[in-house]
Parts: sequence; C-alpha cells; structure tokens
Amino acid sequence: MVIQVALLSNALTYASIIALLSLGVTLTYMTTRVFNFAHPRFSLVAAYAAAIALASIFAMQGVTKIRPPLPEWAYAVALVVAVIAGAAVALIEYYLVIKPLVKLGAGYLTLMIATLGFDFILVAVLLVSSTHYSVTKVLLDVFSTTGSRLTLSGYDPVMFAAGAPIRMVFIEAMVFTIGLTLLMYLMLMRTKIGVMMRASVENPSLALVLGVNVDRVYAFAWFLAGATAGLAGYLILFGTDIIGKYITATSPSDEMIVSVFAGSIVGGVNSVLGSLGGGFLIGIVEQLLVPWTSTVLGIGWLPRYAKMFSMLAIVVTLLFIPQGLASIPETRVWKRLVKIIGRGGEEQ
Repeated sequence: MVIQVALLSNALTYASIIALLSLGVTLTYMTTRVFNFAHPRFSLVAAYAAAIALASIFAMQGVTKIRPPLPEWAYAVALVVAVIAGAAVALIEYYLVIKPLVKLGAGYLTLMIATLGFDFILVAVLLVSSTHYSVTKVLLDVFSTTGSRLTLSGYDPVMFAAGAPIRMVFIEAMVFTIGLTLLMYLMLMRTKIGVMMRASVENPSLALVLGVNVDRVYAFAWFLAGATAGLAGYLILFGTDIIGKYITATSPSDEMIVSVFAGSIVGGVNSVLGSLGGGFLIGIVEQLLVPWTSTVLGIGWLPRYAKMFSMLAIVVTLLFIPQGLASIPETRVWKRLVKIIGRGGEEQ
C-alpha cells in the first residue's frame, strides 16, 4: 500500500510538471502561433536561479552545509525567484527574438527555428554558469551539490498520511498545476484582459483597430508562459529524483521536450484546459501505464522507451484529432456517435 501511494504520487507529480510546461507551450502558440522549442529550458533556468539564490542567501548569513528541511521562508524565496526567472527569460526571448522577426515578416517556420536557436543559447549560458567557480563553490558549500549535478530533492519535506509518505512537492505540484490552469481559463473567459487576448489571437488587425495593444497582450501571454515554466522549474528542483535526472544545462529538458509537446498537441494547442488534460495523460502513461504494461507482458526494456508512446500519441492525434482532445465534442465523429447512441435509445 505504501509503495503504491508513493508510485502514484510520484507519477502525478511528474504529470503535473509536464502539464505545467504543456500549458506554457499552449499559451505561446495560442498568441503568436509559434511552438517555442526553448520553453522546457526555461524551467532549468528557473531551477538554477532558485538554487543559486538560496545558496547565496545562506552563504551571506554564514551558514554552510545546511541540513534538511529548509526554513519555511527558503521555499517561498525559491518559488518566487523561480517564477521571476522563468518569466524574465520568456520576455527576453519575446522581445529580442520573436517580436523583431515578426516585424521583419518572418514566417512560422522561421520563428520556430529561431526559438531552437535561442534554446541553444540558453544551454550555453547554463553550461557556463553551472560550471563557474563561484557558483560551484556556493552550491557545494551550502547544499553539497554541484551545478553539473544540481538537485535539492533531499530538502523536500515528507509528511505521513495513514502511514504513507506524502512529499510536499506532490502537494505543491497538484495545487499549482490545477489551480493555475483553472485561473488562466477563467482569466481568458471572464476578464477584460482575457477578451483582449482572445481577440488578439483571432483577429490581430481588428483588435488593433479597436484599441487593443496587441504587442502588450502577446508579451503578457509570454510572461505567463514563462511563469508557468518557472513553477515547473521549482518542482523539478525539489523533485529531481522523481524525474530521474539530475539538473544540468541540458537535462531533464532534453528528455522532457517530447512529453511536453505531446501534452500540448494531444490536449489541444488552442485549449488551456486541454493542455492540462493532455499533460496529465502523457505523464501518467509514461510513469504508470508503460511500467505496468512492462510488468504484465514481462518486457523489461519497455520503460526505457516510454517516450516512444508520447511520440505515438502525437502521430495518432494529428492523424485523427488534429485539434486535440479538447475538440472532440465539436468533431463530426463525436456528433455522429451521439446521434447513433440517441437513435439506439429511441429504438429501445
């Protein structure tokens, strides 16, 4: 029972991280019609920023080799720094890469390649920063971790419910992901800024004529997307063991990018709630369904190819439901199925 609870909570934590990152990908696509390949890397920038900020604060206080758990204020500081770092790097990409290229008339393919180039720049920045002597020293002195193998999972508080261990990162992941997605949905549907965002997406020229500052709306959307990546970075920092990879300049972003885009595409690239469902679906398939199938069929190597199922999900979605799961109620197939079921009921 205890093992099952731990497996389920770890799987849901991983799925929440995928859903958060998928939400950010969906937001940027909804506004600028660009798949941002650098988006998963934002979470690594946020994780490094939070860890370095905390280590620096403790170092200035003369604290070394701190033992878990951290003071309550430290988790709050890490969260705020991570969110700010994620939002900041997203705005940097928008204003220095996306906006200038859009003004030059660049097409969607050019913009997507540009985001890939920005991702390479972030890798270089993270590589240099994480191996810098001062960064390595402060992380090692305070947390006994290095920039090339960054993790604070040992500082994640653990609580017990009915004898089963429940990690704080799990509770935070569920609250952040579900709560933030619902708030964003309400914002898009019920607020003035949401109306402006939807108008800017559907008809930018008309929105501009009506007095909407389309550029600011786009920047705000990228800010929100970066903030969600920052939240994901915070969760990755304290849940590194759940991801199964230490944080480096390239990992776990390189391993998660397929899952993140799969979550966005499967859920629906034009739906905030769809990205939540798609992200959770992909995360649960990779963390629970694939290992379970491996055990039942006796195929020990299957979990190593869990990402293959995410790729397969993308292919199936694009072939049969191009607009994602969120569009199913609007498809002819769905309407026809409902009609058939209705006729069956009448015949009975």
